[in-house]
Amino acid sequence: MKRTIHWGLLASLLLAPAVAVVHAQQPGPSKERAPPAAKITEEQAKKIALERIPGKVTDVAIEKKGGKNVYVIEVQSPEQGEKDVFVDIETGKIIGTD
Repeated sequence: MKRTIHWGLLASLLLAPAVAVVHAQQPGPSKERAPPAAKITEEQAKKIALERIPGKVTDVAIEKKGGKNVYVIEVQSPEQGEKDVFVDIETGKIIGTD
């Protein structure tokens, strides 16, 4: 019985790193692609945000705001500093800024 437990533990220890490597090599979601429910792309959302606040896009994320999925476009503006623009992923409308 002890021998079976030892072999089971040894197998677990040897397989865990291999499983971790395979998992790490799987491709994650691409930032260039829009999520399945999105009607507008990340690039379109960036353009929409820059029309509201001119500057340079420094980051893009998808979050839920007001019950809607939105692109959170972070813009570095010379006049306003760093601002977030929330663009609805279905309609492309700006639902707010922060």
